[in-house]
Amino acid sequence: MLLIAFATLSTCLHAVPASAQEGPGLEATGHVVTEATPQQQQPGTQQPAASSSEPGTPPAEQQRLESPSASDSVASPAGQQPPEAPSTSEAVASPAEQPSPDAPPPTPPPEASGKQRSTVVRGTRPAQSASEVTLGRDILDTAPRTNATDVLRVVPGLVASQHSGEGKAQQLFLRGFDALHGQDVELNVGGLPVNEVSHIHALGYADTNFIIPELVQSLEVTEGSYRAFQGDFAVAGTVRMDLGAREKGVEFAGTLGQFNQRRLVVTVRPGEDPGTFAAAEIGESDGFGPQRGYGRAALLAQANMDLGHGLSARILGGSYVTRFDSPGVVREDDLEAGRSTFYSGSFPRQGGTVSRHQLLIGVDLPREGTARTRVEAFGILSDLRLRNNFTGYRVDDRGDGLEQTNGGSILGLRAEHRRQVTLFDRPVALELGLGGRRDGIHQTQRRYRETDGTFFADEVDADITQTDVWGYAEARLPLGRWAFRLGGRADALGVEVFDALAFRDPRYYDGQGYSRSAFGVHWGAKAGIEYALTDTWALFASYGDGFRSPQARSLSEGEQAPFVDVHGAELGTRKDGERLSFQASVFGSQVTDDFFFDHTVGTTVFTGETLRTGISAALQARPIEGVTAALSATVANATVTKTDAKLPYFAPLVARADIGWEKPLPGIGSVLSVGTGLTLIGPRPLPYDEFSHTVFLADAQAALRRGALALRLDVKNLLNTRWRDGEFVYSSRFDPTTQPSLVPARHFTAGSPRVASLTLEVHL
Repeated sequence: MLLIAFATLSTCLHAVPASAQEGPGLEATGHVVTEATPQQQQPGTQQPAASSSEPGTPPAEQQRLESPSASDSVASPAGQQPPEAPSTSEAVASPAEQPSPDAPPPTPPPEASGKQRSTVVRGTRPAQSASEVTLGRDILDTAPRTNATDVLRVVPGLVASQHSGEGKAQQLFLRGFDALHGQDVELNVGGLPVNEVSHIHALGYADTNFIIPELVQSLEVTEGSYRAFQGDFAVAGTVRMDLGAREKGVEFAGTLGQFNQRRLVVTVRPGEDPGTFAAAEIGESDGFGPQRGYGRAALLAQANMDLGHGLSARILGGSYVTRFDSPGVVREDDLEAGRSTFYSGSFPRQGGTVSRHQLLIGVDLPREGTARTRVEAFGILSDLRLRNNFTGYRVDDRGDGLEQTNGGSILGLRAEHRRQVTLFDRPVALELGLGGRRDGIHQTQRRYRETDGTFFADEVDADITQTDVWGYAEARLPLGRWAFRLGGRADALGVEVFDALAFRDPRYYDGQGYSRSAFGVHWGAKAGIEYALTDTWALFASYGDGFRSPQARSLSEGEQAPFVDVHGAELGTRKDGERLSFQASVFGSQVTDDFFFDHTVGTTVFTGETLRTGISAALQARPIEGVTAALSATVANATVTKTDAKLPYFAPLVARADIGWEKPLPGIGSVLSVGTGLTLIGPRPLPYDEFSHTVFLADAQAALRRGALALRLDVKNLLNTRWRDGEFVYSSRFDPTTQPSLVPARHFTAGSPRVASLTLEVHL
């Protein structure tokens, strides 16, 4: 009923006079926005550079903030004026009116009687660092994407591990950082922040499982910390996801797969705008082994509205809930002795529940010359209850089971303003941003018995209020083939903590509990230099200061809140073209007061200064019609500066290939598409001078579309590789009858075996 009501409302919104639809919302883009099939689409248009907007801003929305002429000319690496923007009447065209210049005469679409899958083609914008990249829907469609982990794996150099079940946030590795569950990677979906501050399980906890993969139109990746809009947790980089529905109408997608996998997705897009949609997902599975079952439901809806008089608005909302089991870990010696199988679970009570409810309202103010202003407000409610036991009975004969709860509320407001000013008779593109975010958190941590699940010890019971107020500015000045970028950012953090289990104090709870507060400011500089070798090939040098906010419970009364500072630099080059886009860079990141947190046993080791260095390269190619490829590789090293010892768990080598091919079959009036996703992860250093196993995975898919019907086969881990998703070294005791020991042992969580699923799509 909700989807039907949304479709009716949106249809009414689109039934406005044509003159209203051709108003400021469309003219402001200054770019062609075309509904096109993958065969008709220009290869270069799927390679827009990441813009200097707040994380999560959709590309189409970002372009509304840009000038169609002067602003774009400032951003040109060669200092050249871009082609004149098309008129409003030319801004929306049918696929037949926008063919690729070097493509053969288009074949009549075989599904003419039904809906044709469409892709939004947006004008490209030059990047402002070598490692910024945008991955469009055509690349996402090359390999199976059935959950958020599949979506994240396409990001160059990023490893997303799902070793604790389908409902827990992924463990992330990027550019030599073991980002745990998000502490070093800033994630943003449709403008909504994902990272949670001072989370009980991990700093920056970023649970992206609420994402419906079919709605991800593109990923905008800014690796490093070189841009002023990048905020808390943008240490290794920022990933922003733009949401939109693939085609007009109503789409039903039902999936059946191995291990009793069942999934239903319903998407409604009532008009031409892919950014106005509603979608719901329901999925469940028994999992590929013991204690891996899950069930989840998600709803996401968004509406773009022209309010008239130069005003436009965007509303994004959603809800998500899941219940999942977690297998825990397997001791390597138990596997070798035959006491466990490769896919065994350790203890039966592990898993948890998660819910998330979110709303964003944004308004673009009327344009004034080159000035563009946007204001957005957002709110998020989230709850987590998580149970795990990684050490068995090492600490306590009753069991080391740990239950963590984290209930959070987020209220935020941000404003961004872009305009062109003149300095020394030169046009300067200026961006300003202000914002604030208030997090309210209640969190607990308790020990439970393995025999009956009852609690026997309380370890954390705290209420936290954490407020971040920020401002940033960034300016870009072109001088012939040179362009100079300079910016800065300031974040003021205020924290209040009430710890109900702290030492006794007669002022609270009859003598128990303690309150404390802290405050600190982080100042960060951003800078970049570009040199245009040609119109499409440029060299870049970038510098930026990033930061990570502290865990609030670790602060003392009156302390100056200590941020973890990162100083990053990069030298690189990029070439953007119609058929081929390429970028390569050498990077380095210095973290002043770093620490290593072993989330399996909950201990933190402060390491002092650390250094990450490496090389990364990424390529997007569309060499012939119907073929799409995205290739990337990152080699990194992470060491403690004083001892030159390698930091544990980071990924030294990550390579990824996504390749797809689409072919019309006029003889049967259908379209055939096949694709594959390949992942290579080199051995990761582990504690005590050990290394993990090399991982190589191959996923594949094949789909046939005829009119309104499509059938797709997805196969993950096609080679049925027996691989370890997570590997750890620490001491444990899984058998309570044996003597306790502090001797470290190898542990692992099993990755998925080959899993096949069949999806039927109905497009109405």
